[in-house]
Amino acid sequence: MPLILIKNNMKLMFRNKSFLLLMIIMPIIVIALLSSAFKDMMAAARDIDPFTVGYRITANSPYQTYLPELKKASAKNDVTLIEYPEGEIRKLIENETVSAFVDIQDDDYIVYQSSAKKAEALVSESLFDNFFYQVDANTALVTAQMKKGLVDIKLLEADRERASREVLSVEPMPTSTDYYGIIYIVFWSFCGIIPLAAVIASERKNAIPQRMRVSQMSKTQFYLAKFVPCFLVTFMAMAVAGTISALLFQVHWGVLPASVGIILLSTMAAAAFGVFLYQLFNKVVVSVVVGFSLTWILGLFGGSFDPYMYEDFPITLMKASPLYYVNRTLVEFSTKGYSDYVGICLIYLIGLILVFGILGSMLMNRKVEE
Repeated sequence: MPLILIKNNMKLMFRNKSFLLLMIIMPIIVIALLSSAFKDMMAAARDIDPFTVGYRITANSPYQTYLPELKKASAKNDVTLIEYPEGEIRKLIENETVSAFVDIQDDDYIVYQSSAKKAEALVSESLFDNFFYQVDANTALVTAQMKKGLVDIKLLEADRERASREVLSVEPMPTSTDYYGIIYIVFWSFCGIIPLAAVIASERKNAIPQRMRVSQMSKTQFYLAKFVPCFLVTFMAMAVAGTISALLFQVHWGVLPASVGIILLSTMAAAAFGVFLYQLFNKVVVSVVVGFSLTWILGLFGGSFDPYMYEDFPITLMKASPLYYVNRTLVEFSTKGYSDYVGICLIYLIGLILVFGILGSMLMNRKVEE
């Protein structure tokens, strides 16, 4: 019985012409439009002229030791660091004396940027973030080792020197085609609530929930009969849209097997969320509007519209969006071949599947019992 119901529900979804338009054709259209609109801006970020960054550092800052290495790392990325111990930072940037400015304090640093030079600001921020992250991580590691008596002063100096030279270059920038070709497959994979509308409407029209109460199906099977076809159909639609866009626009996905696996988990998370909303509101239109609105908000913070590299939102808001982690992971697969965000991305998606799966099942079970 569950397999038959899953099959019938999938047929209902595929017969829905609006689903075909929204889930397959629309991503391709949006990819074409936005990749063209942002082509020049993202190309500029990938290939910019050498520029100057000013800096100021306090006398007691522990980062003093690493200044020579920071300058070497900057020079490798065509960035010249010049010290400005005095003067107003705002005027230096407004007069275009420097493209950005880093104020290195006792145990922290602040990067000042110009909105007129977003590409240079992006390179500067990426460079400093990577450098100071490595310095801080190495310092914390060595401090912990010293507390345990595992290192001596000579080893500490050796580790400090090694860490200061293991400097990452700035993050490689994707082309606009690669970015939006990936991002909008992710965005629409989170819209799994849309194909499920056809099933919910048909069930209520034909009184399927009432019939299920006297059937031999368990409550878990009743839930899976909605969840499984929803994520399978959404995943198939994303596979078709992704394949067509890759062929039309030469989108580079990077690590394809891992990317496919993450898209599959995204559709499962969206399906679990969609089932939950339909059970919560009990109205198709309200559920679709709420689900799509929430997905749009998550996409706004997660980089689905403006590239996440250029977002002005607080990083805490961006990291609250699961789309941020999925977007960043898949984009870095394309540009670097790996991503440090894979782990937290998987935790986020699996967590969404489990949480909304449990909540959706509980609501569905309660309604069946009533």
